[in-house]
Amino acid sequence: MSKKLSLKDIILIALLTAVYMILYFIAMGIISVLGPFGHAISPGIAGILSGAVLYFMNRKIGKMWEYSLFTLIVMAIFALMGGAYLPWLITSMITAMIADFISSKSNDTPVWKLAISSGLMHMGQAWGAIIPSLFFVESYRNHWIARGQSPADMDANIYYTGGMFGILASVLTFALSFIGMYIGYLLLRKHFKEK
Repeated sequence: MSKKLSLKDIILIALLTAVYMILYFIAMGIISVLGPFGHAISPGIAGILSGAVLYFMNRKIGKMWEYSLFTLIVMAIFALMGGAYLPWLITSMITAMIADFISSKSNDTPVWKLAISSGLMHMGQAWGAIIPSLFFVESYRNHWIARGQSPADMDANIYYTGGMFGILASVLTFALSFIGMYIGYLLLRKHFKEK
């Protein structure tokens, strides 16, 4: 098996990303009842729903940069929808690359490593709002108000992604995504004939 991503692998990653995005939007709908804090942990809800997608990706592809390419496509889709934000891209891509180094060297990576990788990737998505709320809040607030968010909505988002709420959102996002990978494993282990 070649260690480089082939065109077939790239197409499969793109298709799995489409499935992931559908699950992500379902997650956003589910979590919207919790308001701004729900938005802060929405990557974790997406992680719990999409563990099977990331598990399947590793078992079918299992090559370096699979999760980075996947995350880049996710970020491109959000950018096309008007959600491009450089800190979000940076935190998402850095954690996806770390996930690749942990999990993407073979297609039989232990589930606990895949779970850590999923936790990191989704936490990286959450950090796209948490880190700005902690370290450059005025710039973050002004940026999104200029893009059409109301000051009241931004203040609520900052409140629920800063300080202790930011730490809580990070931990919850990681934990939900970690659990999601085990759910994916339980759903698909017979398909891949795993114990």
